[in-house]
Amino acid sequence: MKRNRLDNTPFCDRILPVASTLPGVETAPRPQLIIGWVVAADLRDPELLSAYDEARHRLQSQLSEQFPMFDWRMPYLERRSFVPRGSLQPLKLLEIGAEEKLYRRWDYALVIVPNEIESRRRISTLGVPSSALEVGVLSSARLGTKEQLPERIAGLAQHLLGHLFTLETRDEGPMRPPEIEELELESFPPDQADEIVDVLHDVTDARLEEKRRSWNLVNFYLRSFSSDWWSIMKSIIGYRPWRIPLYLGRLTAAVAVSLLLLLLTAESWEAGTHVKTHWLTGGSVASILTACIFIFFGQRLDQVGRGRGWSEQLARSRIVLFGTLLAGMISLWLIMFVLLFGFSFFLPAEVTAGWAGFAPESLPRFRYAAFLASLGILAAALGGNLEEEEAIKAELFFDEEV
Repeated sequence: MKRNRLDNTPFCDRILPVASTLPGVETAPRPQLIIGWVVAADLRDPELLSAYDEARHRLQSQLSEQFPMFDWRMPYLERRSFVPRGSLQPLKLLEIGAEEKLYRRWDYALVIVPNEIESRRRISTLGVPSSALEVGVLSSARLGTKEQLPERIAGLAQHLLGHLFTLETRDEGPMRPPEIEELELESFPPDQADEIVDVLHDVTDARLEEKRRSWNLVNFYLRSFSSDWWSIMKSIIGYRPWRIPLYLGRLTAAVAVSLLLLLLTAESWEAGTHVKTHWLTGGSVASILTACIFIFFGQRLDQVGRGRGWSEQLARSRIVLFGTLLAGMISLWLIMFVLLFGFSFFLPAEVTAGWAGFAPESLPRFRYAAFLASLGILAAALGGNLEEEEAIKAELFFDEEV
């Protein structure tokens, strides 16, 4: 049974069911939560491996103590994919975690390495969470001596899990921006714990593929969205999709060049100002969807985690990625519309009105800006596929660099 989202009782004031200890009375099993713990480097140092294992047990104990309504499991896996030297790209580690999570049917996965993690926008980074993939990556390279490692690793893993549970960075509790010297396990404050419980009750519900074997594609994805729509929307908003045009230079350049050429041509003014409103509306929607589909499949975002078959987890990841891309394209359309509409007032009205065949005072700038914005979105689809696959995946996969 899914928790009622309108229940506003603080977590600390809720009365949790207590298992009966009366003889002959059976207690309902607690819903199981599985967080895989993957060591992705060919690590042979027994002291470091022991520190990793100790951190795993400390984190499991803390979560079990604060959230006793769930049965917390943290299976341990060594996947010796990289040498334990040099730096690693977090994208490759996230994909390893997603692959193992889907194959082993875990709910979440944490991937840990002794290597440095390459950063895209920071000088250095300790970890990268991805709520789209439900995987977190962390490095122990900068976390201090072996005596300090277990607690600091556990504290960093707790922070990353908070992001996977759709929490944003906060001013208190484990979701504070991590400082190496202050990393330690601590309880989530009541408001954060309340959000976590709501999310995890949805996660522990039976998955769609367990309820029924026969599905069609549309119905399965609609049910996947409706069964966890709140968490999916929080993940999409958490990626701040309106920033996508700012960080994808080739996409933005393709849009800028295309619009600059079209803005100063008589044919574009004539065509844009004479398009019927209903055709313009339909064309705008179609151009946004076309661009999203073109980039989504062109950049192979549908192949996340190498998952196959019916999997609600895989469907959720694809929905989050496509939704983030869709929100980014809508944001780009709105930005272009506002800029084009404003810029049209700087052009001589007599000239542009002559191009369009209207009187200067009745020139339909609104319609023209919408027309050009739709063409710009199609140019963005081309520019998006000119981006490096790693760049666009990082933009869509990374919640942030911690």
